[in-house]
Amino acid sequence: MLTQINEKVAITPSGLRFDTDLTFEEWSAMAPQIGTALKSLAFVIGDWLVYGEERFAAQPCIPGLEDDPRHVRISSDRYVATQVATGLDMTTLKNYAYVSRRVPMSLRNDLLSWEHHKVVAKLATDKQTEWLTTAASEAERLSVRRLRASITSGRVLSPEELSIPPSEQGVTNHIPSINRLCGWWKQIGGTDWIKTRSREQIAALLRDFEPVLSIINQLNTSTK
Repeated sequence: MLTQINEKVAITPSGLRFDTDLTFEEWSAMAPQIGTALKSLAFVIGDWLVYGEERFAAQPCIPGLEDDPRHVRISSDRYVATQVATGLDMTTLKNYAYVSRRVPMSLRNDLLSWEHHKVVAKLATDKQTEWLTTAASEAERLSVRRLRASITSGRVLSPEELSIPPSEQGVTNHIPSINRLCGWWKQIGGTDWIKTRSREQIAALLRDFEPVLSIINQLNTSTK
């Protein structure tokens, strides 16, 4: 099967076919088309699969959610048929469908890759929008790795926090633990949590944090 990009170039199953010579301008003009095609391919396949779920093969996985497109699945036999038709493995197809199902087009950000959207797919809709907007901001453009780590930590991590000096490779690092602690504090509400708790509850939490305070005190003592 051939797909014509223009009158001179066609896409074949084995690559591009150049039917005649291109000018430099014509060759250069293909770059954005190729980039867009690569960037959108996973979403194109995922959206196609989800359409099939909703239109032809919807199978509710949770009673009472029959009308919610985020909770339907394609049956295994249909995935096998799709795998044969597309030549893609089943895991890839399911990943494409999962992201398209969980992150509808209205929430997607054109400035980010499919991998960015895969990272936020597990989040609630409002959190998806929040993190995708953050990841795409001009001042704080986040890599996929940095986005994933930031979501886990509950805050945007600096590039320095992601890198471990070679001398410390293989050595237990304190940053992940601190990031998890900060993420937990933000998740429970931080100062808002304090306002809704009794003195006894706050005192109990302080007792739990005594090992951390001990470490801080030891560090402070060593600097005097």
